[in-house]
Amino acid sequence: MRFPIEPRGLLLAVGLGIGGLACVSPAAVAANAEGPFLALNETAMNKMMAGMAVKPTRDADRDFVAMMVPHHQGALDMAQAELQFGHNQKLLRIAQEIVVEQLQEIAAMRLAIGEPASPTWVTNTAHDEPAAAPPQKAAPGSDAAFVSRSNAAMDKMMTDMAVKPTGDVDHDFVAMMVPHHQGAIDMAQAELQYGHSPHLKTIAQEIIVDQMQEITLMRLALGEPLPQSVSSPTQASSGATQHAPAHESDANQTQMQMAPTRPAGAH
Repeated sequence: MRFPIEPRGLLLAVGLGIGGLACVSPAAVAANAEGPFLALNETAMNKMMAGMAVKPTRDADRDFVAMMVPHHQGALDMAQAELQFGHNQKLLRIAQEIVVEQLQEIAAMRLAIGEPASPTWVTNTAHDEPAAAPPQKAAPGSDAAFVSRSNAAMDKMMTDMAVKPTGDVDHDFVAMMVPHHQGAIDMAQAELQYGHSPHLKTIAQEIIVDQMQEITLMRLALGEPLPQSVSSPTQASSGATQHAPAHESDANQTQMQMAPTRPAGAH
């Protein structure tokens, strides 16, 4: 599987301002102080892209899981960096939810294709998971189209993540996590179009809903305006159901029902 992109510059200039601090701006000094956070994110993206560089199997469902699992791990690693260095309490809660959701969805995707769940997946009902359906014969060219669309999604994601550091960990976490979440949405949409497993399609629908909700919450946590196209962060894709407790938002913002959704097969 070809991913011709390099994790170019999340690149986020970890060493910004190291030399000659007396001659650099306060913004550059702040960005340098953010170095450990940026370094963790760069490591996470390098690890993610290496993990996603898998050989296509001609089975869109298996290739979706093979790529989405390291992609989810990347989000998990980024959220843990925010938990270590961030300050915004709303974003810290969102980061905790991202960690939980990514672990749940990684386990659900693996179980859906008959693989063992992640060692970090802990549940009392894992042994009750239904056996994965046997692989279905893919339509000619469907996996090639899936791979091509996923490559394009990752290329766009890495370009959009190459943001200039601001020295504000919370701001830069959102600036990077939003396009990362959008990459997951794009890959899930490719699975809905080219995949065959009903179980994985349900998980893909839930990924889309979860990522859209978290994008909205992260922007609200920083007081950023929402795109006009976002009418309701709880609007679910067909077939995906949400059961979520309320999150608090600023007093002048609408209360929203948003929380991690447990993927299909997880109880």
